[in-house]
Amino acid sequence: MSSFASAHGDSTSAQAPAGATSGQILVKPVPWQLESKFKMMTVLKPAPLIAANATLEQDKATILRCWLDMGGEDDILRRKYMAVDSGWSMRDEPSDDVSEWFGVTVEGGRVTRLRWNQGLSGAIPAEIGALSALTALDLGRNKLNGAIPPTIGALSSLKYLYLDSNSLSGVVPYSFSNLLNLETLFLGSNNLSNNLNRQLDSKQGVQDFLNSIWSPSAIRLLNYGIAITKKRQASLDRRISPRRATPPPNPFFAFLADHEHGITD
Repeated sequence: MSSFASAHGDSTSAQAPAGATSGQILVKPVPWQLESKFKMMTVLKPAPLIAANATLEQDKATILRCWLDMGGEDDILRRKYMAVDSGWSMRDEPSDDVSEWFGVTVEGGRVTRLRWNQGLSGAIPAEIGALSALTALDLGRNKLNGAIPPTIGALSSLKYLYLDSNSLSGVVPYSFSNLLNLETLFLGSNNLSNNLNRQLDSKQGVQDFLNSIWSPSAIRLLNYGIAITKKRQASLDRRISPRRATPPPNPFFAFLADHEHGITD
């Protein structure tokens, strides 16, 4: 696993929507504008998906919940590995200081880096998007599955993102287009439908990739595929005559049709 680059930037926090508490997930339906007989959809930028943390104590609570949700053990998290003459060892006693936790870096009174390559499993918690000061997130080389949570797109200070070598599925969320500071993106060795299976390690390369998969023309094409898939699914549901049976929908567009709201969160 490539190590994080050493560059640091000022951390910025997204403002929480009115009435929201820290870490509260505020998923809202994406508004659609219907056009033509194919009901092609124009995507509008959604509201913030999650309220941003503002203090180290909030970060600490989020870190613990996310670690446990991904199958991590509390004792391992609190006994940060330390270098010894013979290699690496764990501290004798668990620490309550989040800056001493495994894989956690604290700078300027906020958690700025997470590096967890410890055989974690399950889905990535949506709450991880509340860690608004993160500049680096490394969850690569674990056993994570399911979809990438769109809330990662709320991490506006993020520069380095490693999600490679897992079993993640679905699509790269549209919300990633908000990650304007992202310089390194590793998504390879997963089961993502709209991902280039290579490492992107330049800001221009990352932004070009995100623009290419969520450009207006790409969105129109996906919407067209969704519309055609729904039409085919409806025909199959009506159980028409086998001689005039509608071909089964393409599996990729079938997935999109079933998850069209989540795609653009």
